[in-house]
Amino acid sequence: MRVRASILFFLLCEAALAQELPKTRAESSNYRETSRYADVIEFVAAIQRADPDVRVETFATTNEGRALPLVIAGPRGVVDPRTGRASGLPVVFIMANIHAGEVEGKEAAQMLLRDLITTHRKLRRRMTILIAPIYNADGNEKIATTHRTTQVGPINGVGVRENGQGLDLNRDYMKLESPEARGLIANVLQRWDPLITIDLHTTNGSYHGYQLTYAPPLNPNADARIIAFERDTLLPEIRERMKKRHGKSTYYYGNFEDQLKPEKGWFTFDNRPRFGNNYIGLRNRFAILSEAYSYIGFRERVEVTHQFLHEILAAVDRHANKMMRIAAKADETRPKSQGVRFAIKPWKKNVTILWERATPAEPGEGIPNPDTGSGADIVRSGEIVPMKMTDYGIFAPTEKSDVPYAFVIDPRAKRVVENLLTHGIVVDRLNAPAKLRVSDFVVAKSEHAEKPFQKHNETTLSGKWKDRDTTLDEGTFIVRMNQPLARLAFYLLDPRSDDGLVEWNFFDELPPASKIMKATPLVATAVRAVE
Repeated sequence: MRVRASILFFLLCEAALAQELPKTRAESSNYRETSRYADVIEFVAAIQRADPDVRVETFATTNEGRALPLVIAGPRGVVDPRTGRASGLPVVFIMANIHAGEVEGKEAAQMLLRDLITTHRKLRRRMTILIAPIYNADGNEKIATTHRTTQVGPINGVGVRENGQGLDLNRDYMKLESPEARGLIANVLQRWDPLITIDLHTTNGSYHGYQLTYAPPLNPNADARIIAFERDTLLPEIRERMKKRHGKSTYYYGNFEDQLKPEKGWFTFDNRPRFGNNYIGLRNRFAILSEAYSYIGFRERVEVTHQFLHEILAAVDRHANKMMRIAAKADETRPKSQGVRFAIKPWKKNVTILWERATPAEPGEGIPNPDTGSGADIVRSGEIVPMKMTDYGIFAPTEKSDVPYAFVIDPRAKRVVENLLTHGIVVDRLNAPAKLRVSDFVVAKSEHAEKPFQKHNETTLSGKWKDRDTTLDEGTFIVRMNQPLARLAFYLLDPRSDDGLVEWNFFDELPPASKIMKATPLVATAVRAVE
């Protein structure tokens, strides 16, 4: 009788808790609306009332003054990064709403948080889960029905892509010009050091047969073991379980070269670390970009994203020890050379891709071809056809550069050093003049883009390296490559990098960084802040 009474009491408590738990704005509006900032804050507060072990930090404040919450759901006693590291358990970071018109992740992340205090509470004993449900809070509040009009719902509108400064936060990972990005890097990626980051988006490109597509880190400068594990083990397992457990078709993110001629191939997007999944790879950590398919209904997009999150967490739970070993080895590895320019390459040939059949439209009819623009309007059929084609899903270097012992930065380049320190890169300053041999980048040609992008006219340098003997002044900044973030530091500082600080105009009035190629004793002190 006591056992039965205990079970009955437990069930009554569960029922009472379920009645008290909040619903998202999407759920309570029958998926006519998406959550406003105040809705998200209240949802998180309600979760905390239901489970006081759930903690919340503010990791940044937006340009318009909104505090960005980071929700921490882990084992009891994990209250900060120190206790998180002491637990020896993996940290998983889920971020949503970086583009505030792509709102499915915001809703799914809140639903997952609710699961973590009810149906999936046991998962918190084996990992710490961080959730940033509304990264682009300023863009979220500009909800209107005129945004992303080709997307199926919510009918009451969504927010905008840009933040309050008019910046795309998924292009700000390297230059760090937004308070959101600076807070994200310093207070989440650097402070908590998550093993894996999941970045939730919604795609509105080609018409295909996948409810959700995804991408690992795409820059080949990332540690090869991280990329291989994601492509060979983690993502295939998740894809299989999404199909078997949920009946959902998923595949690597891409678009057709031409919707009318799918045999031309399936192409992924970009190698540059201005995009979050690529940036995370350069930090020696795992990343998954999630893209719900915007041409299915809003409810369906939230559902598939929610399911995808659960399958990712289950996969990390199965492979956590191996993933942590791979990440630790990546931190210890010092690459000898790295790419600075890249080209897309075939990953696999004769891959079956689910294509939605389309036909050319008569003049004045149809819709623009999503891949080639308005030059060849199409008519959608709704018919999904398996097609064999080449998957152009990887990148390879077209130019490489040797990784030095250290980079040398002009003592006037304080803005550069501030950027590096925010990334978590170790920077030293010479305590005394140093006589040594350096390799300077001699600029043969400097090209500035005619059209601004993200408020920058990007710079491309061509030239060659030339050795010389010199004496470096006291106060010169030194960035040694014998540190875990060497891959990221190299990408930021090499003058030929396709997404470094030269590219983003940080060195327009200064000479680019030089190199010290051989290990050299230097009397220097670590820089904590730029004076």
